[in-house]
Amino acid sequence: MSTSAHTNLPPEIIEAILRLLPVKSLGRFKSVSKKWNTLISSPQFIKTHLHQTIKTTKLILISDTKSLYSLDLNTDDLSATGKQLCLGSPDSPPRRWEQILGSCNGLVLAIDEVDKIFITNPTTKEVWEVPRSPFALPDDESFVMYGFGYDSANVDYKIVSISFWDTDNEHNPDCTDMFVSVYGLLNNCWRKLDNSPYDHAVGHLTSGVLVNEKLHWLTSTRPGYASTICAFSLENEGFEEIELPDSIDKGKAVFNELVVVGEKLGLFGTPVGNDLWVMEEYGVGGSWTRVCIDGVEIDPVKPVCLVEGSDGDIVLGGEDEVVVYNIGESRCRNVVIEGGPSGFAVGATYFESLESPKCIIRTVLLSLHR
Repeated sequence: MSTSAHTNLPPEIIEAILRLLPVKSLGRFKSVSKKWNTLISSPQFIKTHLHQTIKTTKLILISDTKSLYSLDLNTDDLSATGKQLCLGSPDSPPRRWEQILGSCNGLVLAIDEVDKIFITNPTTKEVWEVPRSPFALPDDESFVMYGFGYDSANVDYKIVSISFWDTDNEHNPDCTDMFVSVYGLLNNCWRKLDNSPYDHAVGHLTSGVLVNEKLHWLTSTRPGYASTICAFSLENEGFEEIELPDSIDKGKAVFNELVVVGEKLGLFGTPVGNDLWVMEEYGVGGSWTRVCIDGVEIDPVKPVCLVEGSDGDIVLGGEDEVVVYNIGESRCRNVVIEGGPSGFAVGATYFESLESPKCIIRTVLLSLHR
C-alpha cells in the first residue's frame, strides 16, 4: 500500500486491514508513518490483533548447544523448516538457554544457564528480564517449578513459582513446606502466597501446564500421598483438585506427564502404557477419554500439539526427533527438518503475536503519571 493510497482511506478502514496482517508484515509497516507506528504499537490494537488473526502453531527447539530454534511444520509433505532465534538486541551477546518454562499468547517464558528468567516474544525478538524473586530459596539447596499464563480478569501475565528445600540441605533438612509466590508483569514484582497444601516433591520436576487460565501439576495429597492433579487459578491465586481418570493407578499417576492437546488437558506417560488421556470437558472427571498410541518407536516421547486442520494427527516430540502420529490409522511418520540443529529437545509451542512485555510495563507507568 503506497503512502498516497493509505492517506485517502478512512482510519477505521486502515486499522481493519492492518488487523488482518501477519505480525512480521506489521513490523515492517511501523516504518510507514508515526501514526501507523503508534497504532500498531498500541495495547488495544495488539489485543484485537491477537484475537482476530489466524494462529499457526510453531515449535521451539532447544539445541544441544543451548540455542533456540523456531520450527515451522508443513503438514502437506511432513517437512519442517528450522530457524535459529536470536532474541534481544543484535548487539547483545547470545544467551545460552536451559529450559522453556511455558508459553501463552505468543510470549514464551525461558530460563538461561545462569538461572535468569525472561519473558520473550520469539516473533518480535523482544526480551524482558524478570527480577529475581526475593522469596527464592538458595539454588543449590532447593528445587523450583514455574508456570506461566494470562489472567484475563486482571489483565496481567503471571509467573507462578513453587519451591521446596532439598532434603539434604543444611538450613532446613526437616522442612517439607511447598512455598508459592507469584510474579505479575503489570507491577513487575513478586508476591508471596500461602504454601501449597500438596506435595510437589514427588514425581517429575515440571512446569505448570496451562489450560483455562489455570496451571496444572501432577502432585500428591497430604496426608495419604495419593496422586492427583492440582490446578492453580491465575485469577483467584488458589489451588483446587482435578480428578484423574478412574482406571489410572493413583499410586503411580504422579510419574506421568500433563500435556495440552487442542487446548484440552491431557495425561501421558509410561505408567499409563504410553496412552494419552484427554479431558474432553474441563473439570469433569467422567469426561476423560483414552487415546491409544501404538507403534511409536522413539523413547522418550511426548505429545506436543494437534496438527491444525488434520484428521487425528498429533505431533510427538522425542530426543532429536519430531514425528506425526495419526490416531485413526495408528501410523507414525517422521518429520524431515531442514535448517534445524542436529541435536535438540522440543521445548514448547507458540504462535506469532504482537504481545509486548515492555509495552505493558510502559502503559502502567504512563497511567501512574497522569
